Amino acid sequence: MGQKRGALVVWLLLLSTLLTQLLVEVEANSFYPKSTVVISNQIEGGAKLLVHCKSANDDLGVHWLDPGKSFDWTFYPHFFTYTLFFCAFRWEVGAHLKWFDIYKQQRDDEVCKYCHWAIRRDGPCLAVPGSEMCYHYRDKL
Repeated sequence: MGQKRGALVVWLLLLSTLLTQLLVEVEANSFYPKSTVVISNQIEGGAKLLVHCKSANDDLGVHWLDPGKSFDWTFYPHFFTYTLFFCAFRWEVGAHLKWFDIYKQQRDDEVCKYCHWAIRRDGPCLAVPGSEMCYHYRDKL
């Protein structure tokens, strides 16, 4: 009887693990569509733009964007929790970094699935149909 119970427990743990993994895959791929963030260098005066974006789980690395060029990535926002990507920007050597939460699920989920940001000296601007929404940078993370 003890061996049967032990085998049943192992089988149930294995089944539970497989179901959990299946639910994670279904969650990521079915319930929530992918989102894409595009960051375009629109710094006035033709300066190169340093961009370094991260989330709690991903570091997207440092990118130098020439004037008019862009950097993008695609991801699945998390179904149950809050997805956040934040970026540091600098366009002048020796200048302080400027910070901005480039994708906040609470702010952006209903506004865009393809979030195109124009990075300017006075702040990032999100393109929305027929207009744009502009924000201010933070000086600190």
